[in-house]
Amino acid sequence: MIKTKAHIKLFESGRKTPFESGYRPLFSFTEKMKASGSITLIEKDEFHPGDEGEVEIVFISKKYLGASFGKGSKFLFSEGGPPLGEGEIIQVENI
Repeated sequence: MIKTKAHIKLFESGRKTPFESGYRPLFSFTEKMKASGSITLIEKDEFHPGDEGEVEIVFISKKYLGASFGKGSKFLFSEGGPPLGEGEIIQVENI
């Protein structure tokens, strides 16, 4: 497992409802690959459209995160359609 901290922004357009810890969107670090990850909220109970903040994200495997995955990696996240938000990895605890 790869445990990370990231700064994310949930776009105001797209998702209409907030999400809580345990949310599992698809993450795109490269154009052709998507990886599933689980978000844990750090300082709030809900993350609303338009919110920005730090979260923990756990990925099962590095396989679909791209060859250059690490601190500073930027990503988009979605539920299979258009992107619902964006983010940047600020810390990688284990690879």
